[in-house]
Amino acid sequence: MIKNTYVILGYGRSGKEGEKHLLSLGHKVIIHDDNQNKKPDIDWNDAIALVQSPGISPSHPVHVAAKANSIPICTDIDLLQKRSPKAKYIGITGTNGKSTTTALIGHILKQAGLKVAIGGNIGIPALALEEVNEDGWYILELSSYQLELSNTLELDIAIWTNISPDHLERHGCIEDYVKVKKRIFDKAKRVCIAKDDEHSKLVSNQLQIPCTTIASELKNCPADIWIDASGIMHSDGMSFDCNELETLKGVHNWQNIALAFATARHILTTPQKIWEYIQTFPGLAHRQQLIASIGSVDFINDSKATNADACEKALRTYLGQSIFWILGGVAKTDGIDHLNPYFPYIKKAYLIGEAQDHFAHTLNGSVLFEKCSSLETAVSKAYIDAKCEQHSVVLFSPACASFDQFRDFEHRGEMFIQIVNKVNP
Repeated sequence: MIKNTYVILGYGRSGKEGEKHLLSLGHKVIIHDDNQNKKPDIDWNDAIALVQSPGISPSHPVHVAAKANSIPICTDIDLLQKRSPKAKYIGITGTNGKSTTTALIGHILKQAGLKVAIGGNIGIPALALEEVNEDGWYILELSSYQLELSNTLELDIAIWTNISPDHLERHGCIEDYVKVKKRIFDKAKRVCIAKDDEHSKLVSNQLQIPCTTIASELKNCPADIWIDASGIMHSDGMSFDCNELETLKGVHNWQNIALAFATARHILTTPQKIWEYIQTFPGLAHRQQLIASIGSVDFINDSKATNADACEKALRTYLGQSIFWILGGVAKTDGIDHLNPYFPYIKKAYLIGEAQDHFAHTLNGSVLFEKCSSLETAVSKAYIDAKCEQHSVVLFSPACASFDQFRDFEHRGEMFIQIVNKVNP
């Protein structure tokens, strides 16, 4: 008997694209989705594979049943590589900086005239991307969830940004989180890795494939490309000033710049042209995005800061201004305790969402704070206070997931933008 059925677990954007793709190939598709009451009986004897949405845990009964029946488990990324086997693939993972690095690499290659499709965890499902074939590049942001489920991923270049505790509610501990992330290297031909943090340094030392290393802050950490304390990137005897990049501000972005530069150096021949392309990068929405300047107050949308480590990058960037900080949502396991060194620089905090009480306890005695019933209330109160200061910033950097009040961080950021656009000077 020839098997002809794929089972799709999860019917969100990637699941719907997977169904469309598989049906176009003549396969039978069975959908299982807990949220849409799609729970058919599954005959595993006719199943080729289970295509699982990365957001669904491996503990799900359908996943467990597939494994018990020796059914291969994959993601839409695997189906993309099966669809477009002649294309070249770049994958980017890490805890923070993935989206900016992904978008910046894509921008550089597009500016160089190459055929490029950018997607994955950055927002566009893999199978919704246009076919680029042997002349083009797929630039894919890869989460730990995707890497945990993918079994056939082959990359021309694998990029690793950094590691800090995240998604431990699924992976259990930092060691297992790192182990899952390292799957990006399993079939990679070449690696670009930043090794500023201890976990990444250890991973870098273990690699047995061609590797370009990046260091942006650790002065005594030898690396192929290094950014010094003043923001000058050094590579092969050449120097480039990261401070001149208006859409890539902050020390944390130096790492993203260096990784994108290193990646492009493996594809393009002229470093100076690569730097010119980087200078034209427009930036990403919801990543330290300047929304408006009203009088002396800057409004910054950093909704993508879904954990404290990402939020730290924003706080460091605006230390020269009076910071009025809006934060909250669904707190991550590590909370915001390790942001304590930045508390003296915060004029006031405005707390929203489920994490209000937890964050209030952390800030109590260190930062003046106010609990707010909504994001709109928080923005209004923050602006009233911020306009009394010179050179101030209303920084929306939640340090939390968004799912208590919003669909995702993009929805949360768009709501912030709408609210700011209604502010009366």
